[in-house]
Amino acid sequence: MLKKLISVCVIMIIMLTGCMKAADGYVSYIEDFGPNDIECHSYYHYMRVEGGRYDSCLARYDLITESDQEIYIVDDLEKQRITSFCGDDKGVFYVVETFQEKNEERVLFYYDLNSQETETLFTSNDRLTVYKDSSTNRIRVSDGTQKYNIDNGSLQLAENAEIVVRPINSDESCIELVNDDGTEISISKEYGNKEFTYSIGDTTGVISALSDCGGEESGVSYNFIIEGNNVVGVVQITKGGSGYGGLGIIPKNILPASKLKREVLVSFDYTTGESEILFETKNNSIRIIGYRDGGIYLFKKGNIIKRNLSDGSETELCTLPYEGDNQLSFSWIGSSLVIFDEEDYQVIASVQT
Repeated sequence: MLKKLISVCVIMIIMLTGCMKAADGYVSYIEDFGPNDIECHSYYHYMRVEGGRYDSCLARYDLITESDQEIYIVDDLEKQRITSFCGDDKGVFYVVETFQEKNEERVLFYYDLNSQETETLFTSNDRLTVYKDSSTNRIRVSDGTQKYNIDNGSLQLAENAEIVVRPINSDESCIELVNDDGTEISISKEYGNKEFTYSIGDTTGVISALSDCGGEESGVSYNFIIEGNNVVGVVQITKGGSGYGGLGIIPKNILPASKLKREVLVSFDYTTGESEILFETKNNSIRIIGYRDGGIYLFKKGNIIKRNLSDGSETELCTLPYEGDNQLSFSWIGSSLVIFDEEDYQVIASVQT
């Protein structure tokens, strides 16, 4: 679905990099948290083409046939690139950037899977990004200053459309979640502060279970879900003193393995403020890659494992047909888990859980 972007109270553009093969490599990470309620059989991703960069080709992986379909390849491999995309089983929106002598042109396209026709929707000389808003589950477009919803193929100015852009090594991270009853919950973390806080309207509180985890340099990302009154999610406890290019919270997909101490699965009741650690890894060799209904999903030594938190029992779901040591990303589409190689830009496996 959405690839290489996260909305973090603002839009933070996540950068592509490396692997988890050495101390200076990058840890594998969750791209889209789950299992979730998304009904879709399409996973869109970059794909390498001969002579081009990783972002020269957009492809669709079909979860049913387990095959790739090329959607678009740029016309000029040197001067063009695909900067963002977001799609479903009907089609995909994508942005193509063209480098020119005095400016850069960005065009938003829509490709219809049924008709196999492409439509031009929007052109801009400023920043242009298409993404799925994690708090509303709607496809949105940003032109650098405003946000737009896509409704029936047309762009409509969104409420609270003004955008504040933070640098990639920001000293603050914040996510927003919306419950089924419309309750809006924000979770925030400042670099250098040990407290993770949440707010609902004018009410604020501290997630006390995380206060003594050593997370002064850690942040939050959209690895959270709401179950009833409980908010449950994954937090990476990091170390090392410097973020990407300077001090700050390091985005999850460019986190060096040497800076990850462990991961924790935390739960807090947003009505009472009570919180607890449900599970934590002892080191950085195990990834927490999903959670739902008392079951946690782990990536350990090439295996996908589901662990029942109530009794500690584990079920091995899959052994990856993969012997490499590249950085991997994990994307949930409903109850399906897509494992993607972030260096070779190919789907390693899709697992029905």
